Amino acid sequence: MSLNQRLEMRAISLAFSGFPALTQVDFTLRAGSVHALTGANGAGKSTLMAVLSGAWDHYQGQILLDGEPVHIRSPRDAKALGIHLVQQEVDAALVPGLSVAENIMLDSLREGGLRYRWGETRRRARAALAQLDVEMDVNRRIDSCSLAEKQHVLLARALSHHCRYLILDEPTAPLDQHESERLFAVVRRLQAQGMGVVFISHRIHELKAICDTLTVLRDGRLIESGPMASLSGSQIVEKMLGHALDTLYPPRRPTPENAVLLAVDGLHDDTLLQDISLRLRKGEILGIAGLAGAGKTELCKALFGASKSTLRQGELAGRPWRPTDPADSVARGLALVPEERRKEGIFIDEPIAMNLAASADGSFTRWGLFGHRDAWRWAQEVISHLGIRASGPGQRLRRLSGGNQQKVAIGKWLRGNSDVLIFDEPTKGVDVKAKTDLFNLIDGLARQGKGIIYASGEFAELVGLCDRICVLWDGRIVAELDGRDASEETLLLYSTGGTPA
Repeated sequence: MSLNQRLEMRAISLAFSGFPALTQVDFTLRAGSVHALTGANGAGKSTLMAVLSGAWDHYQGQILLDGEPVHIRSPRDAKALGIHLVQQEVDAALVPGLSVAENIMLDSLREGGLRYRWGETRRRARAALAQLDVEMDVNRRIDSCSLAEKQHVLLARALSHHCRYLILDEPTAPLDQHESERLFAVVRRLQAQGMGVVFISHRIHELKAICDTLTVLRDGRLIESGPMASLSGSQIVEKMLGHALDTLYPPRRPTPENAVLLAVDGLHDDTLLQDISLRLRKGEILGIAGLAGAGKTELCKALFGASKSTLRQGELAGRPWRPTDPADSVARGLALVPEERRKEGIFIDEPIAMNLAASADGSFTRWGLFGHRDAWRWAQEVISHLGIRASGPGQRLRRLSGGNQQKVAIGKWLRGNSDVLIFDEPTKGVDVKAKTDLFNLIDGLARQGKGIIYASGEFAELVGLCDRICVLWDGRIVAELDGRDASEETLLLYSTGGTPA
């Protein structure tokens, strides 16, 4: 393979409303290389790859393919050159109501080549999935697919036609360990075929396992680019942050009070959850551990009233309670920060100020009029308090990094009277620095006496942050552990249906 087969970005700069997102960034992706692109949230990783995939046309700088300048100002330009992006938020790239096959062959269908050849469309969709070693019913509606299946669809779309360079933005975020390993096998196979792959991830161990080259961005600037092999995980983190990471988790809180905020007995839903019973105390962080498919999201939604469930007995803030609907939950002081923040937790095309005011319990409305000035001031306070990297309250959420979007999703509940806050995979797609910010924020809420439910498949986070941990397996709570005594190994054992020897 010729070393001349490469994709280069030279002196790329990009600004939004005068706020610099990228400043004079160089990036080179060689054919047959798996190139790690990392950095803290807001560092510019996704933005740089968005430029490469044609999402932004107002950048400055030059892009070259095999040493020759190319014109990329639209996604069509990028795809014509064999550059494809599989983005982190999979739902944003899929068309609801269409089948799996139609979503895989979407680009071809847009061109009209397969308009009336549905048998051929399905055949080519199956062939693209086969490259991933994935079997799916291509006639299924995309709406019925899991997050992992939706990602398979997007990968298959990229592989369904000419693809020389593949960009994977946080590809393992919706995947369990087995699915991640299968993805790695696919990436290695594509690499062996001469494809260049960009792998954007915050999971350092994944980068070490799959990548041969590393580029680190910080605050929209290039920090370092070179071979991966010689770098340790801690060295990579230090380059991301600009300083050594002394501690990730806040100090242990005092033992929570005995006052019970939320009591649940005999909770069932229509699909997975069976006989769930738990207690949440004032000032406590209660972890819900489990692998993908264990029922973590189902439990969070059931408690919030966002999905149908039955309850033998329940109590909230000392009063009889059962989940009915989200509006009732919010009125009773119960809030949810969902896993799929762009789909369910925030208004992605609206400004920060509007998002933060959306759940403010009418506090900005007087005599039927909305107080824009008060909402704007409140947004400025939250931006400062949570360290949201943005140009100001008027910036639209679509322009923020995943970690900063998550801070907004949490911030919108800070003005209300929520005593119970449910976090479903709160650090999904969030880098190590933003994680530290979120851990400190959640710890601070617990120290104020609020009850926190923290559902996650990241067992290290649960051990580092939680007072107690309930382990879910196949829709049931199979173990309850003291946070001080728990270990990642024990949580994994229970999460796979095992029991300690």
